Amino acid sequence: MRKFFGVFALFTLGFVSGYTAIYFTTDFSQIARDPAAIKNSFDFSHLTGDKLHEAVKQRLLGGLEMKKNAKGAAFSLGHFVFVDPRGEKKLACQEFGKVFFSFEAEGVSVAGEKPLMEVEGRCEFSNDMAKINPLFIPVAKIMGERPGDGEFQFNEGSAITIRFANLPEEWPKTWLLKSVKLMNEKESEALVVESDEVAQILGHPMVFTW
Repeated sequence: MRKFFGVFALFTLGFVSGYTAIYFTTDFSQIARDPAAIKNSFDFSHLTGDKLHEAVKQRLLGGLEMKKNAKGAAFSLGHFVFVDPRGEKKLACQEFGKVFFSFEAEGVSVAGEKPLMEVEGRCEFSNDMAKINPLFIPVAKIMGERPGDGEFQFNEGSAITIRFANLPEEWPKTWLLKSVKLMNEKESEALVVESDEVAQILGHPMVFTW
């Protein structure tokens, strides 16, 4: 597995705004019968090395969405097909069962450390297999709680876990997306997407305002 991750250098996610969050179910039996069911434009099973690196980077960035409503915000990524080091054609969510979004608060710090928020959920793909289903952050519910380091678990729609660290006495209102990670169920392999190329790729950071 580690050879696969070597082709992915660190790269950045950008910002796409929207309005409401929509959730889908995953038909794994369809993929088991037809791994080529995803759109050809998202199928990178013929690519390797730098070409695979660039294709995955553009696909994840192109599919990134943040959709907001009165209760909170949902974040989703583009989905894709690749061939693993064993030569098997896989969907991203078949190889990586978990999705992580990591945020850093802007304009506030505690003892010199910026507040951090990590959102963890299942990697599940939409009915057309072109998107990773969104992880929904229930902002309204969170802001009804007293700020403090620790973990929240929510089970509305897809179950998610949200962890906070270095929080001040009031909830930070502006968060910067720092990284995205896809991880396998054994938590032994991960595809990490960092934020250091955001200006080069999209020209602006991914900012999330509560």
